Amino acid sequence: MDVDDEFTRFVEERGLELLRLAVALTGDRHQAEDVVQGALERLYGRWAKVARHGDPVWYARRSIVNAVRDRWRGERRHPEVLGLPAEDHPERDAYVPIDEMLTRDAVRRALDELPPRRRMVIALRYWGGYTEAETARLMDISVGTVKSQAHHALRELRGRLEQVENAGGMRDGSGPRPAGR
Repeated sequence: MDVDDEFTRFVEERGLELLRLAVALTGDRHQAEDVVQGALERLYGRWAKVARHGDPVWYARRSIVNAVRDRWRGERRHPEVLGLPAEDHPERDAYVPIDEMLTRDAVRRALDELPPRRRMVIALRYWGGYTEAETARLMDISVGTVKSQAHHALRELRGRLEQVENAGGMRDGSGPRPAGR
C-alpha cells in the first residue's frame, strides 16, 4: 500500500473522531473543519515518518489542540465547547423538552465564561474522555496542572450553574416554580 492510500485510509477511519474533538474544543463546526484540515495537511507532509516511528492519531490530536490554542491566543476570544451547533443537526433539537434546552443553554453559557485553558481541560477530560496524563501530554502541561485546572473549572461551573438555577434559569423538570420559593 502506498503512502497516499495509507493516509486516505487513516482519514476515513479517524476523520470523524478528529472533527468531533475539534468541534468540542472550538464550539463551531466550520472553525473545527478548518482546524482539522490544517492538522491533516501537516500530518500528510510528515506521514511516512509519523506512521513509521510515531502515532498518527496522537500527532493529529496534538496538532488540533495546538491549532485551537493558537487561535485563542491570536483572536483573544473564548470559543464555545459543547457539541455541534443546532444548525448542523436540526433534527437533534426538533423535539427536545424545554427544560433540557434551558439546561443545555445554561451549561454552554457557563462553559463560555471559563478561561480557555480550563475549557480545554474540561473538553478533553470529560467530553473527549482522555485521562489526566493524556490531557497533560496533549496540552503540553503537567498532570498536576490538569488536575488543578479541572478542579477549578468544575468548581466555577457548579457555582455558575447554581446561580442560574437559583435565578430560575434552569428547571428540574417539575414545572414552573411557585413564587416565593
